[in-house]
Amino acid sequence: MRSSDVADNAYWRLDREDAGLNAGELWRRAESSRLAGDLVGARREYCELVRIASIACYAHLRLADLDLSAGELRASSGHALQAYRLAHDEPSLLAQLCRQLFGLGEIQAALDVASRLDRISDSAFPLLAQIAKLLSDSMEPVAALALLAHARDAGLPPSAGGHYLEGLNRLYLGELDRAFDALTASVGLDPAFAPAYWSLAKLRRQEQRGERIDRLQSLLERHQDSHPDAALWLYSLFHELDADDQVDRAWPILQRAMRARGHQVPYDEPRESALLRRLTGDMRKWASHHDLQSHHEDDGSPMPVMVVGMPRTGTTIIEQSLCRSRDMQAAGELHDYVRQMRWIANRPGGLEPDTGLIDAIQPGHLDELGRRYRSHTVWRAQGASRYSDKWPENYLVQGIALASLPGLRVLAVRRDAMDSCWSNLREWFGGAYRYSYDVKHVARRQVAYKRLLDSACEAFGERIVAADYEDFVRSPEVETNRLAELLGLPTREQAMPVGAAVATASAVQVRERITDGNIGTWRRYERWLGPLQAALETAQRIEESHA
Repeated sequence: MRSSDVADNAYWRLDREDAGLNAGELWRRAESSRLAGDLVGARREYCELVRIASIACYAHLRLADLDLSAGELRASSGHALQAYRLAHDEPSLLAQLCRQLFGLGEIQAALDVASRLDRISDSAFPLLAQIAKLLSDSMEPVAALALLAHARDAGLPPSAGGHYLEGLNRLYLGELDRAFDALTASVGLDPAFAPAYWSLAKLRRQEQRGERIDRLQSLLERHQDSHPDAALWLYSLFHELDADDQVDRAWPILQRAMRARGHQVPYDEPRESALLRRLTGDMRKWASHHDLQSHHEDDGSPMPVMVVGMPRTGTTIIEQSLCRSRDMQAAGELHDYVRQMRWIANRPGGLEPDTGLIDAIQPGHLDELGRRYRSHTVWRAQGASRYSDKWPENYLVQGIALASLPGLRVLAVRRDAMDSCWSNLREWFGGAYRYSYDVKHVARRQVAYKRLLDSACEAFGERIVAADYEDFVRSPEVETNRLAELLGLPTREQAMPVGAAVATASAVQVRERITDGNIGTWRRYERWLGPLQAALETAQRIEESHA
């Protein structure tokens, strides 16, 4: 919802509720002050307006924006939640509120608002489509598809973006045939629509592969690698050629893809290396605070299990195997822990930790941090006694997380270093894992991950359970039982199917039979991966010299 929409709807509410000319004038003054940059005056006037029931919700939304702009994350969240409590069923208001709540990490409230929006029969299709995309970006495929269907019923015309949105979310839900049809319709309407090509490549369908390869090559011949969509076209083409076993053609395409993506998302390796060293060095400190916290009583509500590891190393397959046979609900890749760290520290920012955030978290914060993380995620357990938080990079904050929640366990996945690095290099990760587009960067990250995990295991002992990918895929039933016992997971009375939603890069693979066929996949490209082997050896030597 545009800023003007908030004002228009507020005026409408004032007229409708006959709140009086004084209130209307106060709203206009507040808006004028905000637009003129007088944020102090605007804040004062909005604070007066929250006492007028008919427009209090709009005033809270404005205050949430002002507080967030001022770096006051806690206050912003408080105003957004108050707006949520007061919101009436006006579609543009609910759409704006949904965006704001998602952005602040109040996911359960945001989903409730999206559900309310879906129940309003006369919602405009542009609003419905926008929130459907937001839900898709937030890995909520069931809710996204419901709103998309409503938008179509309300008049949303066919488009490449609409078909892509449907196809992506059906892929997440395992409806692979319907996903293929929708994604194919997307590129049929827009033959240059890069995201649809990428999702089609991930489906690994032989059907129409030759046509997709020809289209992608044609696009790349007409556009330079600096084109905004070129990197995704290149990754899509690499995966299609790789699936077609055209290794000699695939490798140079991947090299171009990594270069193009590396230019789009620069990686600050010195900053990231400093963060990893800091987190490794702090592990014993957090373990000592865990010892002090361990006497706290548990309230008996479901407890999370963090599943961590380098991306594309088997975390999803192992998690899903445990969730099928044990009393643990797969909750998806959650970002809630870092979000709650930011709330505690009152530091707005991204979904990844930084040194400033780590500095701001003090031992006195741990109890509240653990309670807030759990309270913001426990609803995802859906009746199970455990639920999994499978955001791979929670390994960065596992020490703090274990210290803040004495009942928390971490399942840390390890994989052969060359396979791990190769699985990262060949993948498009959107805006995440920026180290993954350069051979030396990914090698150093792999070694740093091992160092951090070794330090965590030494500090926290049996609270961290290590799973080796190779052992798991060779003996999945044996390893599932072993890991479940170490994690203390109760057995399900009846085995469950693969989770309804697997909104990760493994959405297709996790629904296939578990085999050891992906062990040593890097060897298909061995003749070109000498620099990666050398980078790993160099990084390991440097690590050993510092030990």
